[in-house]
Amino acid sequence: MIMSDSTLYKRLKDFIECEGKSCSFDPELITSEYVYRMWGGTVVFEDIEAGLKELKKEYRFVPQRGDG
Repeated sequence: MIMSDSTLYKRLKDFIECEGKSCSFDPELITSEYVYRMWGGTVVFEDIEAGLKELKKEYRFVPQRGDG
C-alpha cells in the first residue's frame, strides 16, 4: 500500500497509542516487524521502519530494529 508520509506517521502514531491502551502493552514489542505483521503486510516494510524512526524522535519509547 502506498501512502503519504503524513498518513503513515498518523497511522503509526494511532497504532502505538492504541497499543498503549492495552493492558498487555509492552513497548519492546512495537518493532517494524510487529507493525508489519499486525497490518497484514499491507504497508511496505521499509516505510514502516522509516516512520518508526521519525516517531522515535518524538516518543522515546518506540524501539528501533537492532536497539537493545
